[in-house]
Formats: sequence, C-alpha cells, structure tokens
Amino acid sequence: MTIGLGIILLILGLILLTGAVALPDSIANSIASEPLGWILLIAGVLAIGISVLLSVNRSRHTTEVEHRRYDAGPGPYGGPPPGNYPPQDPNNPGGYRR
Repeated sequence: MTIGLGIILLILGLILLTGAVALPDSIANSIASEPLGWILLIAGVLAIGISVLLSVNRSRHTTEVEHRRYDAGPGPYGGPPPGNYPPQDPNNPGGYRR
C-alpha cells in the first residue's frame, strides 16, 4: 500500500511541477503549484524508499536453535541427567543415526 501511495504522490508532484494540467483560477490563486509539486514529489520518493526498506526487513528471517549435549565427564552438572534420557537403543549405544 505504501508503494502505491508513493507512486501517486510522485505522479501528482510531477504533474504540478510540469504544469501538465491547468488548475482552475480559484485554486491557482490560493495555492502555488510549483512548491506543492516539489513537496508531493519528495513525499512520494520518501514513501517509496520507506516501503522498500520495510519490505527488506520483513523478508529477513532468523532462526535460533539450541543444542544441549550431556557428557559423562566432569562439568558443572556432574554428567548426564539421571535416568534413561534420551532413550537409548541397545544396538546403538552412542545414539548416532546410521
């Protein structure tokens, strides 16, 4: 939606800057079309730039993975947790997949 708004503002600003459309006298007497055109042009460029930056930030995904390893050796916890955790295969005591 922001890209569309930026394009509309950009086009309106260019129309007012170039004088492609003649404004009615009642509006032309109260509004200066050239400064308004520059304002709309800058607002359109900013809206397009912000929307591109936001879409880039949305596309970045981070995944956090936590690995826990229980060693039988000395450590702050004194080895693996008590019990049969994780369940061991008697044919594969190391727990490695083949």
